[in-house]
Amino acid sequence: MTRAKSAPGHPRRVRPEFPAEWHVPNDPRNWITWDHADGKLEKEEVYWVSTTRPDGRPHAAPVWGIWTDCAFYFETDPQSVKGVNLARNPNVVVHLQDGNDTVIVHGRASVERSASRLKALQGSYTKKYEYTPDWSGGSGQVVYRVAPRVAHAWKNPRMHRSLVKFLF
Repeated sequence: MTRAKSAPGHPRRVRPEFPAEWHVPNDPRNWITWDHADGKLEKEEVYWVSTTRPDGRPHAAPVWGIWTDCAFYFETDPQSVKGVNLARNPNVVVHLQDGNDTVIVHGRASVERSASRLKALQGSYTKKYEYTPDWSGGSGQVVYRVAPRVAHAWKNPRMHRSLVKFLF
């Protein structure tokens, strides 16, 4: 694996090794930058969240969400399939809809309980979606924070030239 020096506050960027017979150029100028991936995550409108059911089967669902400060936030009903799955297994994958210029985040979800963070997120939801969520105790909605562990990113065409992994 080839490693690139990361900027302060950015995850470390690494490049997978490819078999020589693939003839994939290994030019860091073609690699996805964290600024690019972070910008894509911030601007996305609909994200896909994948969780695991108790019997091991996957579950994927589109959600609205907010990417800020290297974390992803989304709301769901704790009794929904996502909510039940996350209560049992907090490992989650979040990815963008665009498969040609994509970012896929693997992380761990936890319920966000900070009143100040929830208030800030409520403002972000209102601005981004023209929707003001109700996260009071009686609303039936909770907010999850996904702390990333690793993110994969690439751009087509020739995704192998730009493919990188970010380690948090």
